[in-house]
Amino acid sequence: MADERTPRPKISVGEKDEECRDDAAQERPADDGRYTVADAVRDGAGRLSAWVSRTFPGHERAFWGAVVGFVAAIAFLVVGPWPLVVIAVFVLAGVAVGQALDGDPRIVNTLRRLFTRGNQ
Repeated sequence: MADERTPRPKISVGEKDEECRDDAAQERPADDGRYTVADAVRDGAGRLSAWVSRTFPGHERAFWGAVVGFVAAIAFLVVGPWPLVVIAVFVLAGVAVGQALDGDPRIVNTLRRLFTRGNQ
């Protein structure tokens, strides 16, 4: 009888069960000691930013530009040139629409200046 040797989990029904439900229904306090995914991302981003600042002092933006260029190169190789151009056009159009809705249509104004006849 191997089953008798293994402990079975105890299941209680009654007052304790209702207390557990009441505790779960209450809101958690702001600092309950749990480490969430958002906390981990925030900590990781802070550590990465600190490392970049220590490793490349005064050239942090150049480093991030290189990272963006590397990601763009990988996307170019994986996706291909024409789909990447289509994605870039849609992203640019989205930014232009967002700027227009914000009341500062810089991309639209730049395109108007480039394509007007009195440009010469």
